[in-house]
Amino acid sequence: MHIEIVSTGDEIVTGLVVDTNAAWLSARLLDQGWQVRRRHTVGDDLADLTALLRECAERADLVLVCGGLGPTADDLTAQAAADAFNAPLTLHPGWLDTIAARYASRGRPMPASNAKQAWLPAGCEILDNPVGTACGFLLQWGRCRIAFTPGVPFEFKQMVTEQILPRLYNEQASGETALRRFYSFGISESALSDRLDAAPWPVGITLGYRSAMPLIELKLIGQGATTRDMEAAQARLLEQISPWLVGQGNEEPARQILALLGDRPLTLFEGESRGALLTLCHQHPGLTAHFSQQPAGEPAQPLGDGRGASLTIGMAGPQGVPLRLCIDGKCVGQTVKVSHPDPESARAILAFAALDMLRRHLAGLPVIADYLTLTRTQPLG
Repeated sequence: MHIEIVSTGDEIVTGLVVDTNAAWLSARLLDQGWQVRRRHTVGDDLADLTALLRECAERADLVLVCGGLGPTADDLTAQAAADAFNAPLTLHPGWLDTIAARYASRGRPMPASNAKQAWLPAGCEILDNPVGTACGFLLQWGRCRIAFTPGVPFEFKQMVTEQILPRLYNEQASGETALRRFYSFGISESALSDRLDAAPWPVGITLGYRSAMPLIELKLIGQGATTRDMEAAQARLLEQISPWLVGQGNEEPARQILALLGDRPLTLFEGESRGALLTLCHQHPGLTAHFSQQPAGEPAQPLGDGRGASLTIGMAGPQGVPLRLCIDGKCVGQTVKVSHPDPESARAILAFAALDMLRRHLAGLPVIADYLTLTRTQPLG
């Protein structure tokens, strides 16, 4: 399905407001296997908005339009839709009554300007807004459906979740789109590309990359692909990335790793990472965290009752930063050097490198990995 998003408003075009709605919507659709093809931003200009709506509708199967449904003179989306799709604005008395009732419930009279929000393109289907005065609406133009929502994030997200996504679920063709996610650590995006992009993928399958420091997310997206083709594509992908694979599926890799630990206690001693490891592990029920200025190469902290695990990230020394895992009566560690111009990103890399030591132990793998993006200067006994 070809999907495009249109965000409206001068405040977005000028950068006064960050368009979080479009980012949230793109991610939410991708979670369900629908990848947005294009995103557009247009200001409060009737001619520009009208032309863009018509252009998108002639190309896409679904267009999602956010913003411009308020009561003021610069809210032009309903008029632009009416002009673009030859559907003159008509009064919808039912929605006008809804607006008036909402004001009455607050003990206030409805301002005259709000009546504008009940004038909608002829033939549209209203999308209920349970919390605001701007309803959404749906229009059909040839094979394309156009869905309009207000831009207030709370209203917009509720309407997408309750009004739009259920319609897409009900009408989705079986097997139309498939999405499989994989997460890698310790290898760069360019190195992955060298391994994965040399040969084409099966017809209907594309591979997408997303850098999400400190990980690289890879997405196999199948448009009408058979299950057999998807399985073959996954096998090919895993064959190339297995040394750096740290998780797959929709759940964050850190959660997947902590799930392997179960209810066993986890103790953190952080120095150079300054809380980045705690950020990854904060939801573990048996977590204890400390700040430690432990010098490089010194022994890890004691394990308490021996049931749990401890991860230590020491302070940087001449050889790098020491990382140590103690679990099941054993301690193993390494000293690594991280070269990254952004200190926050460097801390995130250190934190995940420590957490990956735990993952590898719990998975029965050698605890010390051969990363391509980290320099290991020495092992720690």
